Amino acid sequence: MATAFLLALALLAQDAPVSTAPTASAPPPRTTPAATPPTDDYGYVGWCYGALGGYADLYEKVMPEVTRIEKAFPGPGGVAAALKEYPLMRDQARSDLKLYRAAITAAEKASPRPIAEYGAAAIKKGRSVWGGSDQVDKARLAQVWMSWSPPSDCETRAKTLETKSNLFGQALNYNVKKDQTPAEATPAMPAPEAAPAEAPAMEAPVAETPAPAPDAPKPAAPKPAVVKTKTKPALPAIGAKPAAMPLAQKGEIVIDPNDPKPCAGSLTPAKRGGKNVLICKAD
Repeated sequence: MATAFLLALALLAQDAPVSTAPTASAPPPRTTPAATPPTDDYGYVGWCYGALGGYADLYEKVMPEVTRIEKAFPGPGGVAAALKEYPLMRDQARSDLKLYRAAITAAEKASPRPIAEYGAAAIKKGRSVWGGSDQVDKARLAQVWMSWSPPSDCETRAKTLETKSNLFGQALNYNVKKDQTPAEATPAMPAPEAAPAEAPAMEAPVAETPAPAPDAPKPAAPKPAVVKTKTKPALPAIGAKPAAMPLAQKGEIVIDPNDPKPCAGSLTPAKRGGKNVLICKAD
C-alpha cells in the first residue's frame, strides 16, 4: 500500500488543474491540535477508541476512491491482493474497538468517583482526528485514510488499564460485598430453627413399627443427645480466629482483597508475608 500511496501523490500532481487543488493546502484531519491524546491510561484509551472509531466509520465513504487509486497504480501484488487487505483492516479495527471499550468500562466501574464524562471528552477528542474529513478533497482524504493506523501502544495500554481496573475493582466495591453478606446470612438462620423438626423425624420410625409403640419414646431420649454433640463441633468453627494479616510497614494500612475495607487515600497492590494485599496510603 505504501507504493500505491506514493503513486497516488503523483496522480494528484497530474490533476493540478482541478479546482479542488486549493483544498489540498488545508491541514490533514490528523494534524489538528485538538487530536493530541491525554497522557493517563483511561483518557489515552478513550482517545484511541474515538480515533479508531472515526477511521472505521469512514470505510464506506473512502473505499470508492481507494479502489480507484489502487486500480490506477497497482502494487507488485496486483489490484485484487491490495483490495483484499482493506476488509481485513476494517475487521481488525472492530476487534480493537471491543478491546478498548472493555477497558474503558472496567475503569469506570472500578473508579470510586464518576469519570465517564472525562472519558466521553477523550473519545470525542480522538474522533476529532477525522474532524476535517468533510472539507478535504476525496483523493486527499483517501490518502490519509490509507496511510493511517492507531498508535501501537493503544492495545497494550488498553490491556493494562483493564487488568488494573479489575484488580482495584475487587477492593473498591466493598459496599456491594457488604450488602451481599447479610443476604447469605439470612438463609443460614433457619438452619437452627429446623431443630424442632427433629421431633417428627423421631416419630417417623414409630409410624413404621406401630406394634412396638412403647419402644418409641426410648429411642427419642438418646437422639437429643446426638443433636448436642453435633452442635459442639460447630462452635469452634464459628469462633475460629482469622489468619493474622501480614505486618504492615510504617505508615501503611494493609487491606486484604478478600475482605475489602474503606480507604481514605489510594490503593496500591503489594505483597506482605508472601500474600497479595492492597496497601492504603493517604493522598
